[in-house]
Amino acid sequence: MNPDQPELGEAVPLQTWLLGEIQKQIPVQQNGQQLSIIRKTTVAYAVAKLLRRAITSTPLSAAKISIDNFVVRTKKQHDNSELLPTSSMTDILGVDMISERLSLTIIEPSHVNNMLDEGEEGGTGRAIEVCISPSQLLESSSSAFEQIDEKTICHLFGVMLYQLYSNLDPTSKESLLGADPIQNNSEQLGDDYDGANEPARKKAATTTYSALHDVNTPPSIIMLVQNLVESKCDHPLNPQNICTSMKEACDDLHLLLHEPSRFMFTRKQLERVGSVQLKFRQNRLYGREKEMSLLSDAFNRVSAGGNEAFFIGGFSGSGKTRLVETVMTLVEISGGYVIKLKFDQVKGRPLLELISAFNELCSLIRKKKSPQELQIIVDQLTESVGSDLSMLGRLLPNVYSLLPRGQLKQSREQGGNRMNFQSVCFILRQFMRVVSSKSHPVMLFLDDLQWSDSTVLDVIHDILSEETDARCFFVGSYRSNEVSSEHAIFGLMKDLETSKVTTQKLILDGIKIEDVNTLISDALCAFPRTTRRLSTIIHEKTQGNPFFCLEFLRSLVDRGLLRHSLRQGSWEWDAEKIGLENTTDNVLYLLSSKMNGLTNEVQTVLKVLSCFGIKVNGNIITYLNSTSQYCDII
Repeated sequence: MNPDQPELGEAVPLQTWLLGEIQKQIPVQQNGQQLSIIRKTTVAYAVAKLLRRAITSTPLSAAKISIDNFVVRTKKQHDNSELLPTSSMTDILGVDMISERLSLTIIEPSHVNNMLDEGEEGGTGRAIEVCISPSQLLESSSSAFEQIDEKTICHLFGVMLYQLYSNLDPTSKESLLGADPIQNNSEQLGDDYDGANEPARKKAATTTYSALHDVNTPPSIIMLVQNLVESKCDHPLNPQNICTSMKEACDDLHLLLHEPSRFMFTRKQLERVGSVQLKFRQNRLYGREKEMSLLSDAFNRVSAGGNEAFFIGGFSGSGKTRLVETVMTLVEISGGYVIKLKFDQVKGRPLLELISAFNELCSLIRKKKSPQELQIIVDQLTESVGSDLSMLGRLLPNVYSLLPRGQLKQSREQGGNRMNFQSVCFILRQFMRVVSSKSHPVMLFLDDLQWSDSTVLDVIHDILSEETDARCFFVGSYRSNEVSSEHAIFGLMKDLETSKVTTQKLILDGIKIEDVNTLISDALCAFPRTTRRLSTIIHEKTQGNPFFCLEFLRSLVDRGLLRHSLRQGSWEWDAEKIGLENTTDNVLYLLSSKMNGLTNEVQTVLKVLSCFGIKVNGNIITYLNSTSQYCDII
């Protein structure tokens, strides 16, 4: 065999493969049932991809959408044993469609161990890559047929999935009886069945999919089967969720394989913590791919040479800080340093806070540099500032940690004149010239820049406008709704441009409705197609503000408008009631409303602590805890 060609494997009729999968007994401690479901989902995804390809090339008949028309290719057996499935999903090499002579090869199957791992984000797999080509194994058996539409194709594919996951013998009468659940239940329920009657519909759904429930099929798969089968039903149980497109079916199955612990095996969370919570992703930034690229490109230019400034404006909760954090990892990987400072509206000493941030840079350098490299920096600082080395030490005390002991003692003994603002700018400028370089660029991130003052902005301008070999990437974020056009931030932008410093300005508006839907789909562990209506409502009420979307979802749970159904194994909501909810475009109003639900004691503590700014020193909490007024509630 040509080594460049994929292994074809042993061709096993899908019906035979499924029968072997049912008979195969794998110990529970090896995640046997979950592995079996993943293998079945792999096959289901392959069949869906083949059907979607076939739709675009030729009309399909009902006969072609059946288990008998597909073949599973598994790794070759080296003995004469019966062709039963093995315990690894990686043994599935592909699936073939007989009538259309189409062959699907799995190029990169998901890694099972990784998919079942339970990390902070839940186990995640890798997206399966497939290649579809004319089959070299099979003979075409085309015959006359009546063409069917895509809705019917989806219905019949749903019937196939019912047979695939129900663990019923595909050759038995019981399996055939359940092959078309809609027809089966209308016969079983008789004249009492009224498709438009809600209780009757729920009874029909329970009876129809009982075989799937009996074998603990994941709720998401049961929902997909139901949505596909009911695409042909006059009175579907969830008409807004019916699946009438093979593209949607492919997307759903791909999602199940890509992240099974989030979208397939959701019952684990209930077993671990006793309840199901919204499952927000902690490290994902939704809908900001373009902005992330702009920020990364800017840093790469700084690494190549020169200073650059990047300003990010937006409402509170728009994701400014999270956006900047995405590039911080890139800076650290490249050997650079990250200085970050969040200005506080209460403290009102922005220049001292900025100097303190530069002081912390000395500690970062100390941790990352060898003694030889530190000596080089010290020599360069001595040459750069000369007799002002002691002044540098008074401004940035941590710089002494970079000096050898003898030089440290001598520098501290030297006196110095009182520093003025020009001296501060000069010292910081010389310091940055030495410590920032092509191999070690410095990123300075100032958050909530609207609470800084003109002295801070003048220092930034002085550092960036210096024509040296320094590599400084300045990023400043501000709340665009809290600054006027006369604010000093905009004056700094103009001054930097005048000084030939590359300057970019970016305004973060709300994210698109598609991104809100992805966020909500992830949080609810639900298929994106099923959350679109809810996402549309939330997008309208929050204007796409990411933080507001999260808080609004939490508030819906708190008020019982969004609840998890143990019976269905999924989240439920009433879109009409949520649409009637009064809200505001101010995220602070939503948070304050939530705080009003706290006890009076907790509210009192929060009021006291807020007087100290965005951070509270542990000593303050210790002191308050020692007082009779607060000891019982802190």
